[in-house]
Amino acid sequence: MNKTKIVFIAFLFASIAYSQSSYLQLSLYDDEIFSVVFDNTELSEGNFAEFENISAGEHSLKVIKSGVNVPPTADVVFDGKIKIPAGFDCYAVIDEYSQFVIYKKVKQGACRCVCECETRRKCGSKTGYKEKELNVTDDCRYKIISKESFSDLKSSINNRNFESTNISIVKTAIDNNYFASEQIKELLGYFTFESNKLDIAKHSYKKVCDKKNFFKVYEAFDFDSSVEELKNYISGK
Repeated sequence: MNKTKIVFIAFLFASIAYSQSSYLQLSLYDDEIFSVVFDNTELSEGNFAEFENISAGEHSLKVIKSGVNVPPTADVVFDGKIKIPAGFDCYAVIDEYSQFVIYKKVKQGACRCVCECETRRKCGSKTGYKEKELNVTDDCRYKIISKESFSDLKSSINNRNFESTNISIVKTAIDNNYFASEQIKELLGYFTFESNKLDIAKHSYKKVCDKKNFFKVYEAFDFDSSVEELKNYISGK
C-alpha cells in the first residue's frame, strides 16, 4: 500500500471520528453559578459550561455549586458518570434532584444555541458579567418592586430547591408588589417546568404595570402551546 493511500485512509478515519464527536452545554436548573470538572478538564465558575468535540460514551462529571449561601462542605451537586451520544449537540441540566438530564439534542452544529447574554458567564471564561439593568418605562416608574427587593426575591428562590415552594414565594411577592414585564420574564427563568411558568405568568398579569410589553414574557416559554394558552387567558377566552 503506497503512502498516498495510507494518508487518505487515515484522513477518512479521522473525518469519521470527528463527525461522531459531540458537543455538550451544561447548566443548573436554577441557572446558579457553578464550577465543573469534566474528565480531566477543570473549569472555573460560570452559569453554563461548554465542551467541544467530545467523544461519545461514558465520561466523568463533577459539578460544584457556588450559589448564594451555599456552604463549601455541601456544594457538590453532582459527581458521577454520564453518557454522551455520538454526533449531537447536547444540552443538559443538573436538575433539582441532582440528576444529569439531557433535555435537548440536535444534529451537531445544526442549530447551536449560544448564550450571548451579559448577565451570564461561561465556565472558564476570564471575562466578568454584570447584572442586567432594567429599562423601566414611564408606565412602571415609581411603581414596580424596588431593585433591592427584587434581588432579595431572586436570592430567596435560589436558596430553595423545590419549585412548589418557589411558586408560593413568587405568587406572594406578586400579590404585594407591581412588576415590569421584563422582571416577570426573568423570574420565569428560574423555573424548569412549563406548567409552573404558565401558572406564574397567569397570576402575574394583573400586577404587571406595562401590559403593552407583556409579549416579552412569551419568550420564557419553550412551547407555542403555552404561549397560546396564556394569550387566551389574557383575552378571556
